[in-house]
Amino acid sequence: MPTKLKHIGIDSFFAERKKLLDAFDQAIQQSSDDEVKTEHGIVGESHVRKWLSSFLPKRFGVCKGYIITTNLEYSGALEEWDVIIYDALESPILFTRASNEQEEKRAIPVEYVRGVIEVKATLTPYNANSIVTKLTKLREFIGENKSLEYPQYLCPPFISSALFFETKVKSFNEYRKSLDNLCVLFREFPELPFLGSLVLRSHKNHEHSGYLKAMYSDAPIGLQEDVFEMSSEFQFPDSNFGLFGAISGYSVNSYSMFVFDLLNALKGKLDKRASSFYGLDFENTQASRLFH
Repeated sequence: MPTKLKHIGIDSFFAERKKLLDAFDQAIQQSSDDEVKTEHGIVGESHVRKWLSSFLPKRFGVCKGYIITTNLEYSGALEEWDVIIYDALESPILFTRASNEQEEKRAIPVEYVRGVIEVKATLTPYNANSIVTKLTKLREFIGENKSLEYPQYLCPPFISSALFFETKVKSFNEYRKSLDNLCVLFREFPELPFLGSLVLRSHKNHEHSGYLKAMYSDAPIGLQEDVFEMSSEFQFPDSNFGLFGAISGYSVNSYSMFVFDLLNALKGKLDKRASSFYGLDFENTQASRLFH
């Protein structure tokens, strides 16, 4: 009997990605005549929350909403986050507010928040910079909890991330600028746990997704060839060197690797090994780049 290279149910697993993109494309088409085209981004956020609610174990709640702390020194505003993942078994919902997306926005106590994901329609330098600006506001919730009974800061495990529905850059230089903007999170804010980003659809191969993450080295990497389509080389605050991008290129399996890394990070179990063999199609391992 020949060796099988993909497990049962994998095509249905990948269909969940297609549902996300179909909903996004439909929203773009429906808002094509709008003067300001924001509806597809809003619809995209909503479907990401529904997808994660369906995928994640029920111990994790998923909502749009607010993070609340009892820290009287908190100086930030009541920020609205695209996707909050929280401990649904333990967390109270402090209050709810109506939303235009027929979903309620929930206020979650800071100690029960396990993840925050910001969602953008397209990967561009501007949107990458917007993601960084928003996620760095989480630093207001990072600190030492001096009391286990009355925590005021995020408690581990916690992870932040970003999701883009598609790439929409016109050149490699524009793509690298997007990556350079995102890797600021690693370079300048090491106290903020950042998983990396998922790009659901490559503009070059619509079947391929990209898992953008950091590559670490204790010496300069010197990877200058544009064919690898990575960020500019940077240095972490601990003096290690790094690059950021889709290290192995865009592929059908990048989607799977991201979602199971996210799950393991939420559990506090993420390490350098593959998070899961579920969702990996070894019959279709071909990878692509955006411009080479």
